[in-house]
Amino acid sequence: MERMHSLDLGRPTFPALFLLEHAAAPSPLPPPSLPSALLASALSRTMTGSGKDDARSSAADAVFAQYERAESAQYYKIVSGDGSGHVHYGVYNAPDVPTAVAADETIHTLRRLGEAAGAVIGPGVRVLDIGAGTGGPAHLLATSTGASVTCLNLCEKQNAVNRAVIERDGLGDLVDVVHGSFDDLPTEWTGTFDVVWSQDAICHAADKGPVFTEAGRVLKPGGYFMITDIMAGPCSEPASLESFKARLRISELLTEAQYESGLAVAGINTLRTRDLTGQLVPNYRRMLRRCTTERARMPACSEDYLETVKGQLRTEIEALREGEAQVWIFLVGRKRGAATNGGATDVNTPAGVGDTNGTAATNGVGA
Repeated sequence: MERMHSLDLGRPTFPALFLLEHAAAPSPLPPPSLPSALLASALSRTMTGSGKDDARSSAADAVFAQYERAESAQYYKIVSGDGSGHVHYGVYNAPDVPTAVAADETIHTLRRLGEAAGAVIGPGVRVLDIGAGTGGPAHLLATSTGASVTCLNLCEKQNAVNRAVIERDGLGDLVDVVHGSFDDLPTEWTGTFDVVWSQDAICHAADKGPVFTEAGRVLKPGGYFMITDIMAGPCSEPASLESFKARLRISELLTEAQYESGLAVAGINTLRTRDLTGQLVPNYRRMLRRCTTERARMPACSEDYLETVKGQLRTEIEALREGEAQVWIFLVGRKRGAATNGGATDVNTPAGVGDTNGTAATNGVGA
């Protein structure tokens, strides 16, 4: 079966807000140019035994240091989220859009991209948010769609914040929180979720292959994989990524092509991607500005910490303006093996939700 590949149309430079989307026809096989053995090696560090365990432990320690220390936790709450439950990037459709509103728009944009590919998120749909942070996306998805969302997250301090908001806002019937790692999900979750969702979290994994495998395992046949993530640009030089990797304590970044290949090995076909790299510089500039304007709200942050972050942000802005570095990709995939009834029943569409014939359009254009 022929597979449609995206074209390399170049990367955006600031100030353009470049939005690029491509649709790929589902394929039962990985791209023929990359045999499975090569795909596996691209997603693994060729470590065995304790080597991989050490890398996994090191990645977990980095996540704790990045999000659970008093300094970094306060920084993300104030600078990235403006006091909201969001710790991810925002989509700015105008210069004066508030930080929290832009963060909400990221969720809406990913949801619309999934819906354009045929996904349905509504009452009766089970969503798993891997690397859920303090639960901002989960709370918005639940309240705006009526879907049930399980938050899977490694950091217990973030989980405590998430649970407190769930209790405060009366979301206990729709949102629950599970402590754990996205590369080792509970065995009993096999084939139970309609959607696996993630925002800017998988990049923290030392080895992305097990994350993709676990996502494929817990999805129902025909279920959707919907993520945003920071990846390496296809032509980026290693040096151009170092500041970002240091700031987020990330050991490696994969390219979009490596994500798609790894997902194919895990049984997930990539349906649509959208490149919003042009939004990174606006995000970084706002973060840089808020380090100064919101200083009084961050008593836990030392001057050394903030000066280091500001220096890293300036370096990343320059790298993005001068050439290729990290990219911000929205990706929607679908697990192979959807059960059908005469070609009409989509397993992602619960009874009474969306198109009653189960024929949600897959050729529409995302927002």
